[in-house]
Amino acid sequence: MTSKYVNVLILIVIILLQTKMINLAYADLADELENYVGYTIVDSKTIDGYRDGSEEHDDFEGCDYDRKIIFSDGSYLVCAEYNYTYAYRPTAIILGKRISIGNKRFTD
Repeated sequence: MTSKYVNVLILIVIILLQTKMINLAYADLADELENYVGYTIVDSKTIDGYRDGSEEHDDFEGCDYDRKIIFSDGSYLVCAEYNYTYAYRPTAIILGKRISIGNKRFTD
């Protein structure tokens, strides 16, 4: 399984109907989102499940160190931190920040 997201720093925001973010007042939402100024939505994907070592699961239980989050298109990312949440096939919004080095532009 290959992915353009492997070995690339990706900030992933999981949008779940069950999360408190949906119930936040707009002012609170602005406070939460101000940390992402300068980022661009790179993609929107459905999470099919995750893999811990050789064990595969068809739900989503957040990130754990070195856990592979598997998307429905076959791509995946590897978690670099711990954060627990539970959902079945949630949507992931993938954010990137554009940077320029010389004449080259990248999305990190």
